[in-house]
Amino acid sequence: MQILIVDDEMYSVMGIKDAINWVELGVSAVYDAFNMREAIKIFKEHEIHVMISDIEMPKGTGIELLEWVNEFSPYTETIFLTAHDDFRFMKRAVQLSSFDYMMKPVEFEALEEVIRKAIRTVEKKNAELAQSEQYKPYYELWNKKRPLLSERFWYDLLSERIVASQSEVCSLPAEYGIVLQPEDRLLPVMVSVENWQRELSTRDEEVMEYAIRQSSSELLISTYRGEVVHTKQGVTMAIFYLSPEEEALLLDSIGRKCNGYIDACIQYLNCTVSCYIGEPVMLHELTGMYKALLSMEYNNLSVSNQLNWLRKQSPEPAPDPRLPDFIVWALLLENGKEEELVQQFKSSLKELALDRRFGANVLHAYYQGFLQMIHYLLQKKGLSAHQLIHHASAPQVNVPPRTLEQMEVWGTWLIQIVYRCLYQEVSVIPRLRAYIADHLSENITREMLAEYVHLNPAYLSRLFKKEVGMSITDYLLNERMQIAKELIVHSTIPISDIAQTIGYSNFSYFSKMFKKVYHANPQQFRKLSGCSGS
Repeated sequence: MQILIVDDEMYSVMGIKDAINWVELGVSAVYDAFNMREAIKIFKEHEIHVMISDIEMPKGTGIELLEWVNEFSPYTETIFLTAHDDFRFMKRAVQLSSFDYMMKPVEFEALEEVIRKAIRTVEKKNAELAQSEQYKPYYELWNKKRPLLSERFWYDLLSERIVASQSEVCSLPAEYGIVLQPEDRLLPVMVSVENWQRELSTRDEEVMEYAIRQSSSELLISTYRGEVVHTKQGVTMAIFYLSPEEEALLLDSIGRKCNGYIDACIQYLNCTVSCYIGEPVMLHELTGMYKALLSMEYNNLSVSNQLNWLRKQSPEPAPDPRLPDFIVWALLLENGKEEELVQQFKSSLKELALDRRFGANVLHAYYQGFLQMIHYLLQKKGLSAHQLIHHASAPQVNVPPRTLEQMEVWGTWLIQIVYRCLYQEVSVIPRLRAYIADHLSENITREMLAEYVHLNPAYLSRLFKKEVGMSITDYLLNERMQIAKELIVHSTIPISDIAQTIGYSNFSYFSKMFKKVYHANPQQFRKLSGCSGS
């Protein structure tokens, strides 16, 4: 850390150099200059992190010097010293984003504390700059990215926009430039981001999601044939194309590759992820395998940063072959496919009615599976299953139903009312907004919000961004700054108290965030509004 003191009075410079404990502050060099020309010469020869400058100097004022420094060394923090309380100088210093403004004669203890704060600010900026440089290659790649034909194929296949038959193992992918051999099988590996270890804006989150896909390709796919796709459900899928020989080799090493990738994400991308490894399947079986992995991810609400094997899942009693796949039904309802689900529901009941072996035990198993699906979905969305199922509008039938007709009436009603709660009446996002509004003075985290609505943090981030149009981080910033602006313009509450009210204990960081949103410092806003206060 290097410091420059600029003052046309030699004894002022000497006094500051002698009075401050530079070693304790971690300062390696202290330079001095007695006018603007000498200061500029030092800037061109050395990297200056903090400048302490007098304002009133011959041969160029401190304001003129700061204007030059902002162009030549924008990461330098400037502390002004002056013997005159001239509002014009103070106003211009604020406009040029000086770090602080102190009156002479200055108390050296107070000056040392201001220097310490300026050094911390510089260190934070340097850390952010280093991190930005680390991500720079991903920003450049992301800006140049063009959707590839092969990515579109896998995206459409997994979202069931296209369907592959057993006879199209080679011909259908070939239409999209993908070369598969008749004996090739596909191994899907799902990568789910569980937590970002620092706050991200919407743009940064998009770039980091791209970084996740690129690093998946480099560290997981590596020398194998394959593709990495960001799916409609918002997760990253690495799909390996495997010959019988490649399949044997990969299955022996895929666990190590995934664990290495999980560690790399923590170290280099500042996030925790989980990997879900499926089973090798033929092309026409891939969508079903993807749904199984998606179900694993949806049900993992507590454990993160780990490797999960589909084949190692705890064996559960096999459902009656006549019962529907309730996991698929939950996904349909969660994605707003109400009419499609009602049709499948009624069709499955008709199939049961045609089976002469049908009995009360099968209907009970059907009812239990259907009810478990509803409970799972409502719990995931943070809604009360008990209040919903015992709603006043519930049909007057036996629960559990005793006949197929009762089951159809009750089940259809329940599907419709759950759909209305999810998409028309009670949404998770309005409840989150209300919660945020009541807790803006607290340190709100994504994990705190996810726990409040009983959702997986990664899934909540995707849902919030989809419905609100911005990340949770950007939304919190905008809400806090909107309140700050109203208080600054329409009250005389000290600005430092306003910052505390909306959860900012660091006034400099609050000022920086306010300026980021409104392109002006809080003090400038108050002066323009005509309100007095500080």
